[in-house]
Amino acid sequence: MKKTIKKWYYRLGFPNTWDDSFDKLLDSAALAPCSIAEYDNTTADKQKNLLMYLYFCEELSAKYRELGIPAPVLSDTLSDVLIWAKVYFDINGELGLSEVNWLHRHFSMRLFRLGRLQFCMACGELEIHIPSGEAMTQEKCCESLILAKAFFAKHFPDFEYDRFTCHSWLLDETLLRFVSEDSNISKFMKMFELKSREESDDALKYVFRFDATRENLSRFTPESRLAKKLYDHIQNGGKLYCVLGEIKV
Repeated sequence: MKKTIKKWYYRLGFPNTWDDSFDKLLDSAALAPCSIAEYDNTTADKQKNLLMYLYFCEELSAKYRELGIPAPVLSDTLSDVLIWAKVYFDINGELGLSEVNWLHRHFSMRLFRLGRLQFCMACGELEIHIPSGEAMTQEKCCESLILAKAFFAKHFPDFEYDRFTCHSWLLDETLLRFVSEDSNISKFMKMFELKSREESDDALKYVFRFDATRENLSRFTPESRLAKKLYDHIQNGGKLYCVLGEIKV
């Protein structure tokens, strides 16, 4: 079991600066094999979460092979494990994984990363999610939509949907005050028909750090033009939103 965990730690490209801490954690861990369906996602042990979700990569890999899903899609989808492990490390200064309820979508074969974007099967729709990382250009986003249509038609032909949806801070029209018209955010927003919105400070989590809130924002130093604009907006009592948008298929 521990050999499998270590295999996926290296395969997913965890930072080599973590190697010593990881080896100590793995050597001292008391683990028992189980399936992703049997695992208790409510555990308070975030270090165990990390080790077990690395272990579950093997189970997921086998399911991908059964469906004939290409290995690069597996690697791209599982890159979220590393993304969220880094988020945990940045906040807590140690190895761990806390967003396991989110990652359960990946491991239960509901969510796949196809190009720049992630797509999650829901009732009659494909939900779009935007992982952190490379620039989110309109070209890459449009390419992902094309990849998604082909992917789900081939591997999940019984799944019916009539729209792509996205519920995100990136669709908040408030942001248009802070970015240029030809920015990636502006172009991404224009891809969608905006439907509804609710107040949300989610933008702070993704622009600053995942533990950033309106109340503790003064602890953070803005490191980009957008961050500075958002910082001033919040300090002046401004509101932010999460917005639901859709693209008809």
